Amino acid sequence: MPKVRLRRLARWLGPWTPDTRLPPGVEAEDTHVPGPPGRAPIRVRTWTGDKPLAPLLLWPGLHYAGPDDPRLDRFGRVLAHAGYRVQAPFMPDFLDLMLRPTLVDDALAVFDALVADPAAPPGKPGQLSISFGSLLALRVAAARPDQVGEVLVFGGYAEWDAAMRFSLTGGGGVPHDPLNHPVSFMNLVEHLPGAPADPAPLLAAWRQYVEATWGRPEMKAPDAWPPVVRGIAETLPAPLQPLFLRGCGLAPGALGLVEEALRRAGGRDFLDARPYLADLQTRVHLVHGMDDDVIPYTQAALLEAALPPGVHAGTHITGLYGHTGHAARGPGALFKELGAMLHILRALAGLSPA
Repeated sequence: MPKVRLRRLARWLGPWTPDTRLPPGVEAEDTHVPGPPGRAPIRVRTWTGDKPLAPLLLWPGLHYAGPDDPRLDRFGRVLAHAGYRVQAPFMPDFLDLMLRPTLVDDALAVFDALVADPAAPPGKPGQLSISFGSLLALRVAAARPDQVGEVLVFGGYAEWDAAMRFSLTGGGGVPHDPLNHPVSFMNLVEHLPGAPADPAPLLAAWRQYVEATWGRPEMKAPDAWPPVVRGIAETLPAPLQPLFLRGCGLAPGALGLVEEALRRAGGRDFLDARPYLADLQTRVHLVHGMDDDVIPYTQAALLEAALPPGVHAGTHITGLYGHTGHAARGPGALFKELGAMLHILRALAGLSPA
């Protein structure tokens, strides 16, 4: 494992470096790779630094900005500064804030194109996933067992319906992120009781709320996000406003609607990576923030239980990182977390060969 890679990761991902600082000497370039048959080409961002390169595929989570999200862009730059050639796709379904069957086909097309690229560095690419990107990293690793390096799943999930419920209620002493509320409604809209025949205006309004609030931690304050919801609600026809408000958590009854929608929707097998994990042949590291308010850390144990013998490389529940960045910790708690951070950084540094 290159010492320079580990040292640079520790410098830029540790709590001693502000999230606003960027490492020097990193360039970013956007290209397109072919999508699956009948699908449009998929945009991919590549970050490269000044050190010897090893291939790394970074799977974003469900976010309307994809790699344009400043937090993901910084993460890509840090990994590139450490010596990786980092590539992250703009997954069309994730950009739409939707979980669709086409996700896996798109992911396989992206992986195959990047591996076949003559400019790719030698070696098997490691994979690192964020949040719902765990589905993509694990399915690709299972489908291409001879072609992938190690996998690190950060904030991943095993049971998608449990993650949907958690987004509305929280649990285990961890409050849910109020800004994430609409995602469950958007992905279940056709099954929601009382949903309109044309859900497009509702979907657009929920997306408008997401774009106005995500990536702004101050919007989680109890007095910050409700005015945004009310302002958008006033632009909708009156019959759509009650469902919109429930979908943003500003009117009661959200959990009951989602429970009924989940019952109507039935199984969505494409969202569960566990049936495919028996085909894994590479080491898988599981990392989760104990204060993750989008996907609960208990999902890491479910993923660990589903991994076949011999591939589980470790599970680390950390208080240093939340769902999207550093978590606040005092000096005493920080000292206790340093061991976990070192394990995580070593896993990051070893995802691809030097």
